[in-house]
Amino acid sequence: MEDTTDIAAAQVEDPDSLRDALLDQLRYLVQEIEALRTVVGDLPDEIKSGRPAPDALTMKELYGVIATLDAEVRRPRVTKLVETEDPAFASVDPADEVRDAGWNERDMNAILDQLTAARQDLADQLDTLPPEAWHRSATLDGEEITLFDLVHRITQADAERLRDLGYRLHGAHLSDGDEPLPT
Repeated sequence: MEDTTDIAAAQVEDPDSLRDALLDQLRYLVQEIEALRTVVGDLPDEIKSGRPAPDALTMKELYGVIATLDAEVRRPRVTKLVETEDPAFASVDPADEVRDAGWNERDMNAILDQLTAARQDLADQLDTLPPEAWHRSATLDGEEITLFDLVHRITQADAERLRDLGYRLHGAHLSDGDEPLPT
């Protein structure tokens, strides 16, 4: 198993490689969406729109959270971090906004298209920034972070949501050969 990257050290030791790796991770979501599009699209609506628990987001809403964050929170934060002195941000949870916005009633392909576009726009925005911009800092919930840190947090949040989606897909028992996932 690979060692976990120390983001703080990598920013200093090899910022170009870290930047490239983080951008690759962001873009990976687009590849995964395309790979899963057929599987997710063929799922019964009860799985795509159903809640595994009363307070849980549906599959459609989980994708909606990522799209909403990318378009309405992350891109503006990147702009503010790069263009202003001492920007400060607070964590947000768009779950209620996504529920209220009716993501669950939308067509799955339209959701995946919107998510793909939002993520591509975010990745493109980050890709155009000069290397020194990645070293700029902001305050997030009272903690000083760089753009490197912010993007790393995005990839970590994505991983959690995608893991949740993976467990749901597995739990849907789409084939007779389903095996329990390791715990």
